[in-house]
Amino acid sequence: MVILGTIVAIVTAIIISSFLGPYGLLTMLAVGFGFLFSIHARVREVQSDLKLIKQHLGIMETKEAVVSNEEIEAELEQEMAVARE
Repeated sequence: MVILGTIVAIVTAIIISSFLGPYGLLTMLAVGFGFLFSIHARVREVQSDLKLIKQHLGIMETKEAVVSNEEIEAELEQEMAVARE
């Protein structure tokens, strides 16, 4: 699918350049910038949505989840004590 998209883009670029002459390159650059900006905006939106989902589910990033071994052991001992009762 990617190869087909690349071929279509190359053919479209050649057609635009042949019809628009010297302005073809400028037009292609403007369209390319528009696509790039659109993709960037969509990626930022997806990242924002993913961050909200992680916050809602209580999932933390690894750098935020720094817990010492003592805290982990204490929590496990607490859970084991509750399970015995």
